[in-house]
Amino acid sequence: WAYTDDICQIHLGRQVVGARVYHPDNDSPNYVQPNGAGTTNTIVRAELAAIAAAIFQGQSHITTDRLSSLHQFRKQTLYPGFIASVSKTIFKKVLYSLRNSPTPICLYKVKSHTEIAGNECADAIAKHQAIQ
Repeated sequence: WAYTDDICQIHLGRQVVGARVYHPDNDSPNYVQPNGAGTTNTIVRAELAAIAAAIFQGQSHITTDRLSSLHQFRKQTLYPGFIASVSKTIFKKVLYSLRNSPTPICLYKVKSHTEIAGNECADAIAKHQAIQ
């Protein structure tokens, strides 16, 4: 299992965005492009980048608290010709990984801030990661 999360907050007078993946089985975080760099420069892209990172790390059960990210993956799977230019490279890699994975990859929606341990850890890590 892997828990993904994004964060957007004000730090030292400026907006910071970040993404991360939390692996509860080995209690380790994975930071995805700190400080809103590259594909994580918006809150929506940050969550998509975290989900992609979990897929690329070989995770088969991935959670997110952002339903719009799951809708975006579904839309890109059904209509790959309509991939947004900013996210085109990452979506192509993700779709390739989803189609060619030796095991099924499952994406799950979890409620945010509802005491789900893995999701709360991902949230705490996100807050720390965004200001790094």
